[in-house]
Amino acid sequence: MLTLFEEGGFPMWFLLAFGALTLVSAARFAARPEPLRLRLSLALGVATSFATATAICADLAQVGHQVPDYMARHPALSLSALLLQGVAESMSPAILGFTVLSLTALIVALGFHRQPFATFEAPRDRDRL
Repeated sequence: MLTLFEEGGFPMWFLLAFGALTLVSAARFAARPEPLRLRLSLALGVATSFATATAICADLAQVGHQVPDYMARHPALSLSALLLQGVAESMSPAILGFTVLSLTALIVALGFHRQPFATFEAPRDRDRL
């Protein structure tokens, strides 16, 4: 796990923060299913998705910046080998982010299981009719 976190670099801290908030929000929804808690879980899930995409892009950009210098210091290595290693390390945020989102979906499903569907209907305002 530490290697995964190190390979992901600095953006992993944002991903960890958003992921932790998303999991806590999903657990709160599972404990007491209410529409407001579900909306918060969904919004934080979207934030975690964007943090995952941002971290992958930042890591790929870092690979693009570092490979030429690394090749100059290590001429025996091929460009394809360095790029493959860089892309592999850049997938670390995807592994963490999508794992968190999968766990969140599982926890939210538990909340749906605990709550009857009828309670999620929109409130009807009879005075307006």
